Amino acid sequence: MLKRTPIILLISILLLISNVQASDNNTVEYPITITDSSGATITIEKEPGRIVSLMPSITEILFTVGAGDKMVGGTEDDKYPPEAINLTKVGRYTTINYETVVQLEPDLVILDEANGEDTIIRLEDLNIQTVMINPKTMDEIIESILLVGTITNNEDNAQEIVDGMRQTISDITDSTKGIPDEERPRVLYIVWDDPIYSAGKDTYPSDLITMAGGQNIIEANGWPTINLENIVSADPQIIICSGMGGLSYQIANNTRNNDALETVAAIKNDRVYPIKDPNIIELSGPRIVQGLEVLHLYMGDDWEQKDYTSLTDASQPHVDAADEGPEEEGLVQDGGNATANAPGFGVLLAISMMVLGYMGSRRY
Repeated sequence: MLKRTPIILLISILLLISNVQASDNNTVEYPITITDSSGATITIEKEPGRIVSLMPSITEILFTVGAGDKMVGGTEDDKYPPEAINLTKVGRYTTINYETVVQLEPDLVILDEANGEDTIIRLEDLNIQTVMINPKTMDEIIESILLVGTITNNEDNAQEIVDGMRQTISDITDSTKGIPDEERPRVLYIVWDDPIYSAGKDTYPSDLITMAGGQNIIEANGWPTINLENIVSADPQIIICSGMGGLSYQIANNTRNNDALETVAAIKNDRVYPIKDPNIIELSGPRIVQGLEVLHLYMGDDWEQKDYTSLTDASQPHVDAADEGPEEEGLVQDGGNATANAPGFGVLLAISMMVLGYMGSRRY
């Protein structure tokens, strides 16, 4: 059994305090010069006091390092932590209301490549300073947290969070890195079931599956469709179902009840698992280590005996309740174009359209 890791408990405590103050030990001396994810060299003259975030993952990072009290605006997709819901909204991540941004008088806007080049140009034309955060790997997520900590004079908080994340990652990967390929369970991670969209090789879910001790059966990059015949041929031993707004449960039920998949090992052995909050796996923020823990729980035959005190009911449901799904929660996936409540018949067509946009976006 892996030793218990406190990182998610620490993150939760920080996020529950809406006005977390910077540690007295933080001694960032401005001006500072940093290099952002675009490779741009940026000088920040003074400690930012009015920050706008244009991506949910960035909002989570800001609150986690203790800069939530410096935020004056975010997107309509910001749902976590709960305090983020109260931020003044500046539109969706691809449809920014620049008039609202200007009215907020930010001294810094932190954005992502997925916001689009036009957004960057427009903000520059408005003489608003920007920093791009665009992590594509676990290491880059950690670097982004440290960078935000430096920018906002919360270096100690950021370092503490990162140290905990690294410990969680090390605890798990030290136990799985020696597993030979032939002993790793074959895993299929799907985000829609008609047609079946899956997580390919260059996605966070695929990276986490490998770190957790499994092997992704999808060889293609991105979020490709996969037909039923190929699934039967690959014979995944575990199927992970992820869907916005509680659709994970519907996708899992549809998958379990698909007659064409009845010979698949995951179906026969009842190893189809819905993810209550896909954002802990698909969003590039500090909670991604919680997603790693969830996936590691499911990788081995002994998953019921593994224990993580950092996992909570809010992040992942008990498997025996999987058929019911959550009664509430609107979930958003970074770079996607949808936020939905628990699904009913009328939302299915809309979700189908949203998924098409979601699949075309970058990895989370």
